[in-house]
Amino acid sequence: MSAAHADTSRKREDQPELLTVELPSGRPPGGPRGGLSFVDVIGGRVLAWVGGATTLLGVVFFLMLAVSRGWIGVEARVAMAGLGSAALVGVGVWLHDRRARTEASLTMVGAGAAGLFATWVVAGQVYGLVSPYVAVGGSLMVGALTTSLAIRWRARTIGALGLLGALLSPVLVGAPHTALAVAILAVAAACAMAVVIHQGWNWLGVAAVLVSAPQWLAFLLRPMAVGPSGITAVTLTTGIALAVVGWFAALGLAGAVGAARLAEGSTPSHGMPAGVALAALSGCLTAAAGYVALTRIADQTTGELWLALVATVHLVAGVGRLPWLNLPAGLRRVLISLGVLAADAAFALAAHGLIQSVGWVAGGIAFGWLVRRALAASDTDGADRALLGAGLGGHLALTLVQALTSLPPDMLHAPDTPVSGFLSVALLAAGCLACGELIGPRATLVRRLLNRAGVAAIAYLTIGTLAGSALVAAWALEGAALIQLARRQDDPLALPAGLAFLGLAGLHATVVEAPPIALLTGAASLRAAAEALGVLIIALLSVAWREAVRWRPWLLVAAGAALYLISVTIITAFQPAAGTDFSMVLDLTVRQQGQVLLSACWGTVGVAGLILGLRRNTALVRDVALGLLLLTIGKVFLYDLSTLTSVYRVASFIGLGLLLLGGAFAYQRLRPPPLPDMRSVARAER
Repeated sequence: MSAAHADTSRKREDQPELLTVELPSGRPPGGPRGGLSFVDVIGGRVLAWVGGATTLLGVVFFLMLAVSRGWIGVEARVAMAGLGSAALVGVGVWLHDRRARTEASLTMVGAGAAGLFATWVVAGQVYGLVSPYVAVGGSLMVGALTTSLAIRWRARTIGALGLLGALLSPVLVGAPHTALAVAILAVAAACAMAVVIHQGWNWLGVAAVLVSAPQWLAFLLRPMAVGPSGITAVTLTTGIALAVVGWFAALGLAGAVGAARLAEGSTPSHGMPAGVALAALSGCLTAAAGYVALTRIADQTTGELWLALVATVHLVAGVGRLPWLNLPAGLRRVLISLGVLAADAAFALAAHGLIQSVGWVAGGIAFGWLVRRALAASDTDGADRALLGAGLGGHLALTLVQALTSLPPDMLHAPDTPVSGFLSVALLAAGCLACGELIGPRATLVRRLLNRAGVAAIAYLTIGTLAGSALVAAWALEGAALIQLARRQDDPLALPAGLAFLGLAGLHATVVEAPPIALLTGAASLRAAAEALGVLIIALLSVAWREAVRWRPWLLVAAGAALYLISVTIITAFQPAAGTDFSMVLDLTVRQQGQVLLSACWGTVGVAGLILGLRRNTALVRDVALGLLLLTIGKVFLYDLSTLTSVYRVASFIGLGLLLLGGAFAYQRLRPPPLPDMRSVARAER
């Protein structure tokens, strides 16, 4: 045992001894858990940022003070600013390479880069010390250096302070808005977007658009710019304006696409997707600003062509499935939306009247087709469908506004109303109904709303184009069609709409064509009353014919309308209402025969309905017939008794009495069996 123990000890001595280091308990040696402490942030970052910004502002203030006091010459001022800015960049690069990465070194590089941009602006634009080509070339070199350092080091500090400071440099040094200043601005914006494309910093692209847009727009809105040396800048032309707007629009679109593609494979964030805000902001600004500037410089047609170009580019980028341009779905939706908005704006400015309605209805139908495809596709998310639905609703809303503008309510029956107004409303109705059919049954609510909007447009059109019995006919037919639609598609919105249309038809027929006063004085036009009430009766009968369960109420309403028409016809036949008014209501020298026949007609119909209801055991028919008999009794005792002469009064009372006796006899013979008395039956046997 001792020998074995000695061998084991000898083997352990031959092996190298491992060094074990015990870490103290608590937080790891790299710093506090979760990042830097508050003191580290203040001492390492905030001081560096404030120091860099203060240094940059100090250089700018020194140049401004030296210029105002005349301390140094022009060349010396520019040289001192350039050398100082270059020194900041050099020291920052040296510190970053030799002394490890620090926030101070990055801030020095960013401040120095912004100072170099400002120096080239002052040297080329303000004092004219170098030619514009040299100034732009120098800006290109500074921009290339700044861009490469920001991408290589992934330094947000250089992007924020250096590139955004470069974009602000023309404003900081007070340079006028000339072609040279815009050229240097274009270089700085291109550098910023290059960083956005490589790093995916959406915030840098948005900030670059917000900083640069006011400057190049001010240049475009100022056709002539004169510098302090009295040299007139290049006069703006349409080509220059198109080049400026196109350059910044292309930069914004490229930055959005690059940021979106770079962030596509990364972990999704809970905020706005990369590139969406940049695309929306850049697209809206360049489209609107380009239209304003080109309209002022050239003409409105050029501005409209610019909007059409913007729409085409965005739609191609959003819809086209190009193999080299694989965009995320979120950015595609934004690009399509921007393209549609630009196309709508261009179309609204270029077209007028009926052509606008045609274009917007066509756009709505196209969106309806896209919605149908999106609903059928299994890989389409809710955001795509919502966006397509918004496009459909927006186009139909524009058509609605155009229709109401072309045909306002106060011009419905005006003699000078243009035909294009009626056609616009007709197109709105056709577009809504067509989109409802295109969407199909998958989007039930949207389809119902579209159908209702189309029917409402038809109703509005009928009010403007029809009158009298023709209007009643149109409303009655529309109401019958809607009720049939409710039965066929189980649409809860169609039934109230159909009832409303039938109610409008009945109200117009009984208030305008055959008002209740016609039961005393006769109808002004028996033909118009007969046509209006006849069409209403036909519509009610068609609904009752197709209703398999609820046909009796519709049949009773149709019978009531027919009885009202017969009553008006009886009174009108005995005393036409031409040349009469309400003051002659009690003058019944020739009207008495009609009133007697009217009472007899009501009584006969009431008794017949009572018998029918009793024989078929239909409580609804029986109750309505009893109501009609009570109404007849009231008419005879309250009206006929006070207005008719003795002969006609006797005839009225005798006829009604005989009818009531017959009805009472029939009721006694055919009355419904009484309910059994269940009080004596045990509760368990009931």
